Amino acid sequence: MAEPRTAARAPFRVAVVVAAAASLLAGVPLAPGGAAPETVVRGVAVPVRTLLPSPLGPGLRLDGQGLRAVVAAETDRTRVCAPIWATGVGVTWRQHGGGDVEVELRAERTGGRLGRTVHLDAGDEADPGSADAAWGLRGSGFLWTGGSRCVRLSMLLPMGSRIADVRVVFVNASGTSGGPRTGPAQVGPVAAGEGSSPAASAAARRPRIVTREEWGADPDLMDCTPLVADEVRMGFVHHTAGSNAYTREEGDDVVRAVYAYHTNGRGWCDIGYNFLVDRYGTIYEGRSGGMELPVIGAAQMGFNTHAFSVSVMGNFETSAVPRAAQRALVRLLAWRLDVAHVNPRARATMVSAGGSNTRYPADEVVRLSTISGHRDTGYTACPGARLYPLLPGIRQRVAERGLPKIYRPRLSVDELAAGVPVDVRIRARGSGELSWSVVLLGLDGAVAAELGTASGRDLDLAWPGTGPPLQPTIPGAYTISVAATAPDGRLARTALLRLTVRAAPTPTPSPTPTPSPTPSASPMPSASPTPTP
Repeated sequence: MAEPRTAARAPFRVAVVVAAAASLLAGVPLAPGGAAPETVVRGVAVPVRTLLPSPLGPGLRLDGQGLRAVVAAETDRTRVCAPIWATGVGVTWRQHGGGDVEVELRAERTGGRLGRTVHLDAGDEADPGSADAAWGLRGSGFLWTGGSRCVRLSMLLPMGSRIADVRVVFVNASGTSGGPRTGPAQVGPVAAGEGSSPAASAAARRPRIVTREEWGADPDLMDCTPLVADEVRMGFVHHTAGSNAYTREEGDDVVRAVYAYHTNGRGWCDIGYNFLVDRYGTIYEGRSGGMELPVIGAAQMGFNTHAFSVSVMGNFETSAVPRAAQRALVRLLAWRLDVAHVNPRARATMVSAGGSNTRYPADEVVRLSTISGHRDTGYTACPGARLYPLLPGIRQRVAERGLPKIYRPRLSVDELAAGVPVDVRIRARGSGELSWSVVLLGLDGAVAAELGTASGRDLDLAWPGTGPPLQPTIPGAYTISVAATAPDGRLARTALLRLTVRAAPTPTPSPTPTPSPTPSASPMPSASPTPTP
């Protein structure tokens, strides 16, 4: 196992969650005492030699660097046990060559009974070279078992791959690591209220979301800070690919367990998803940094930048997606895409960052639906055969929610030099016929100038660099506000565009001309020598 990036966190240490829950609307604490239950993580190393089948077949070979697959082959099924009672489990390894390694797990129930075999692919990945990828590990999805000490593990290796440092990561996020009935009584999560909107606004309102403080995200599990991009262009839909067998009260336990696995197991800065949705329709804030900001995740190798990810908690390869989860997914996507002013039925231009688990090499330009499934760019079945076909209908429902909407507002230039006139074109598209109003907000946030009005589906306003209103002459960060109203009076979410005014360049003084040298007088001619007689 690689060493952590700082000494602040060692991999697989005991992780005790002590974050207090914020004040909740209904006055119901997340757990007794107002704190999340203790979360404990234990990693158990699996020697690769124990994965060799007996008798040894032609597909697998053990060498000094690990277990190598000569042809695609499955390992032996190995029993791995933890020193704790675990409610969830994942598998990590180092890999050289080959494609996607698949993992199969069966949890042992009380009395030695085996649960069903669960297939986990290695789909969720950070972008190459990012802080999340510093440990250099590959990993499976996370399986919520509900409670067990042991699992049966097997791995399917693609031809040409070699694996080493295999480790099963056991997590208990319910405070029951000492065994069944040792933790606090379960209390379900309580979500924060919907964001307020003016009565006349029809903008897609923020749905009820359980914040990180409310589900008990321990900040000590993070040793790096997620980065923020300049914009969001699209959203990806995932499923966690684990178990669907969790109760309503266990939803926040599952989120804490995934968070601990991603940080203490995979070595990521934070939980990989920006949002999670449980099977009962509860929405959870995922990665830190701000729900309305373009925070870069770690779930969509090659395409984490300029996108956000939503993971529906469960396995929807064969199981139907509950209607409550579908409705919550529509509400969340409608709000988050509206915040970014993205058309749910359009296509986004993305540039791949590359990586071993993406269909597109680095720097390839790809056009993707603004609501896409993980499998659209990754070698994975995610978000499952029962969820992926729902995406066209979800796009339609998202587009119809919270009308009217402003799509793709933009400036032809976003930086000016003070005192240097430049023509600025302000453009946007509406979800329908709209009345547009554009104003300039000064450095104090007050209206500094009215730039113009228009009507129609498209806005294309020219702000001339000369004549009233004049462009700002004081350097600083200004805002152009684009507002729109439907014929029935409903307001769209206002778009705010940043305009930076920099100081005018100081003119370089002309060099002082060097005077020409004064010509000297011609010398008198020398006297001719007196001729010798």
